[in-house]
This record gives sequence, C-alpha cells and structure tokens, in this order.
Amino acid sequence: MGIIQGSISLCRYKLLGAGRKIGMSELNSMIDNYKSGPIKLTSIHKEEVIGWVRPSGIDTVDLPPDAQWDMSHCQVDDGFILRMRIEKRKVPAQLMQLIYKQKFFAESEASGKPPGPKARREMRDQLKLDLTAKALPVISHIEAYWSERAGNLMLFTTSRRAREHFEQLFHLTFSSQLDQTLIRIDPPLMGLGESFLSDSSVALETIDRLSLTTPAIFAESLYP
Repeated sequence: MGIIQGSISLCRYKLLGAGRKIGMSELNSMIDNYKSGPIKLTSIHKEEVIGWVRPSGIDTVDLPPDAQWDMSHCQVDDGFILRMRIEKRKVPAQLMQLIYKQKFFAESEASGKPPGPKARREMRDQLKLDLTAKALPVISHIEAYWSERAGNLMLFTTSRRAREHFEQLFHLTFSSQLDQTLIRIDPPLMGLGESFLSDSSVALETIDRLSLTTPAIFAESLYP
C-alpha cells in the first residue's frame, strides 16, 4: 500500500473532541468486535466485508496472517497505523442470468406453471446469495495514521468509496465510542487555522455557518 511502498495519496481528518490520552486496554476493547478474521473462500453471503487487520511492516518478527494482534501492534511513535481490509465478492451478471433461467425453467416444468412474481423475486435473491457465497473475494487494503492525542488522522487514499468505508468503520469502532466527530479537511475547511479546529465548540459552530453559505458540493464534504 501507499504508506509501505513509498507513494502516498492522502486525505486529512480532524477529530473534534479529542485531547485525552486513551488507554491501550480501552482501545483494544473498542476494536475487538471490528477485526477481520481469516479469509474464507466460501459461505460469505455479503458482497462487501470490511474490518481491521494487523498492519504490515511494523512487526519485528514474521507472524502468520491469522496471528492474534491488538492495538499495541499498530503503535508507531505517538500514534497508530490502522489497516482496513476490504473483501469484495461479485457474481458476473451473465452467469447470474444463465443460472436463473435454468432454475426458472426447472421450476416451471416441475410445477406445471411458471413461478409468479414473488416466487421469481425470491428465487433470484436466493440465487444471488448462493452464488456470492461461492465467489472468490477480491482483496484490498487501506491504511491510515491516527494521532489520537492530537486528534489528527491521515488516510492514505483519495478513493471516494474507500473513504466511505473507512469513515464508517472508524466511526463504529472509535469515534462513536469516544464521543468524537471525524471531520474531513476538504475545502473550505483547509483555510481554517489550527485555533478553529482545536476547540470543538468553535469548530462545530464554524462548520455550521459554512454549511449555510457554501455550495452544495462543499456542504457534502462537511456533512458526508
């Protein structure tokens, strides 16, 4: 990935409400429910699965991919390297259509009449679940550096879909439990000084005002 390979594309974030030192045990309890387990090649019915995995390139010894880990394995200087894994499973549309037709005609022949609208819809939904569970995943990883005391975060991608996945997972794992607000530093927020962003009440008031005066495309960056 970018931070490991030396080429970097990034998005900057600010966590409003940050400042206190968060204990390692508290962080571990937050992340435990959102870790990705070993990759499964079958029986996964979701098209996208996201979760945290141990960062690569930090450990001093070579550990197996399914080795136990916690936030201490992510610690670098005064922050943490976070690594999110995305598993995508997709059934080719042509394959889906062919298998559906086979099942449709088999059901019609067995019952003596074609399935009704509800039965066809249920047949298609179940077929998609069954085929998705057999599809091999496409794996990608996204990394971020989080300085939790300073309330700064750098995400090493500019992909919109990857940002959305990360923001959702980070919110569920950390910011919602810490009562913090994750703000992406896009225009027009880039023009604000550190004094605005270091005080949560000032920052939220400023953002509310900006959302009323900026075009919709900027407002989307404030409240994605």
